[in-house]
Amino acid sequence: MFAALSDPQLYRFIPEKPPLSTAALRQRYRTLQGGTSADGLQLWLNWAIRIVSSNRCVGYVQATIHAGRTADFAYVLASAFWGHGIATEACVAAIDFLETELAVRSLYATVSAENHRSVRLLARLGFGEVDAARYPHGKVVEGDRVFSLALDSRRTR
Repeated sequence: MFAALSDPQLYRFIPEKPPLSTAALRQRYRTLQGGTSADGLQLWLNWAIRIVSSNRCVGYVQATIHAGRTADFAYVLASAFWGHGIATEACVAAIDFLETELAVRSLYATVSAENHRSVRLLARLGFGEVDAARYPHGKVVEGDRVFSLALDSRRTR
């Protein structure tokens, strides 16, 4: 995963820095492995995106589940794998799990307004843009757009 997350293209649109070392990344994953925030109010789910034929990790999908069964949804994929449907496939699998196994009612994703690739992916996944004031999980980073997907309505189709 270190090689995938060291891709400088990823950090054009996300307010993070690449991992400093494999040891630093390993420590971050140890923290996430607990599965909940320190106060126990959030459930953290993280899935590695792996190319089966090469066993190579190329990114991740993550969800933070909040009270009321709403969740933040995010994904990162190394730029060498953009445009191949890999992110779509991984996100669909994660969304299906969140809906069917954890009864998550709605997902929210925040994305840089300039990240057109992510905006298109969210649209393919069924997310619609909502006003930033409707984002229930804190403050939206200036310049980000907010998208939402109601999973309740998918069950009734």
